[in-house]
Amino acid sequence: MTTQTDNDAGRYMFEAGWQAEQRRLAALETIWDPYTFENLERIGVAPGWRCLEVGGGNGSVAAWLCDRVGESGRVVATDLDTRFLSLRDEANLEVRTHDIIHDEIEQAAYDLVHCRLLLSHLPGHEEALCRMTAALKPGGWLLVEEFDHVSFLPDASSDAASLAAWNAWLEAFARLSARRGLDLPYGRRLMGLLDAQGLTGVHAEGRTVFERGGVEGRDLLLLSIQSLRANLVATGAIDDAGVDKMVEMLSDPSFVWQSQVMVAARGRKAA
Repeated sequence: MTTQTDNDAGRYMFEAGWQAEQRRLAALETIWDPYTFENLERIGVAPGWRCLEVGGGNGSVAAWLCDRVGESGRVVATDLDTRFLSLRDEANLEVRTHDIIHDEIEQAAYDLVHCRLLLSHLPGHEEALCRMTAALKPGGWLLVEEFDHVSFLPDASSDAASLAAWNAWLEAFARLSARRGLDLPYGRRLMGLLDAQGLTGVHAEGRTVFERGGVEGRDLLLLSIQSLRANLVATGAIDDAGVDKMVEMLSDPSFVWQSQVMVAARGRKAA
C-alpha cells in the first residue's frame, strides 16, 4: 500500500494534460449540468448579475450564466488551467488564470459565487470557502456542489467477477484519494461548512443517478479510470487485469451502477 507524500498531497486526481481530459469534462457536464442548472434556477440568477465561477473546467456553467445575466451582467470564470475556458467566446465572459487559495479576488463584488467538484480536492478548502464568501456582495449567493461517494456502487445483482472488480477499483481509488488528499465524503460536510461561514438560509440536498455502460457522451467513469490507470495499479489494490475488467464492464450496456451523491449546498450572505 502506498503512503501519502508531500509531493502528492493536494495534487489534482486527474491529469490535465491527458489527451481525453476535455472529453471527460464534457461527459461530466452531460451528466451533472442539468442538476447544476436546476440549483441556479432556484437561486434566481437574473439579468445584470455579476457571477464568479471558480474552477470553470470546460465552461458550460459559465456559458449558462452568461446567457442568464445578459448583456448587462458579467461572468468571471477562473481555473488554474484555462485552455478550455479560453475557447468560449461569450462577450460578457472574463476568463482568469487564478488560484482561489493564494490569489486575490475582489471582495463584496459578486451576486453569485459557484463551484463544482473543486473544494474536495483542495487541502485549503476552508480558506477557499472564506475567500468565496468574502467575494459575495451583501445578499449574494454561494452555491457549492460536491460528491459524497457513499452511494457509488454497482447493481447488487451483478455477477461475482464484476462485483470483485468494482470492489478492487473502489479500494484502489480510496488509497489514491488518501494519497492525493481527495475528501471522498466531502459532500455531506457542506451544510456545516456553509453554516460556519455565517451564511443565512443554508440548504443542502443531494442527487444520485443510475448509469449504464456504453452510453455515448456519459462515459465519465470509463474515461476517469482510463486516465487513472497507472496510478490505480500503483496502489497495489488492483492490477492491469482488474482495470481491463472495469473497462469491459463500463463498455457493456447491461452493466448498471449508481453514481456518487452530488450534494448541492447554498447559502446567502447577510444583507
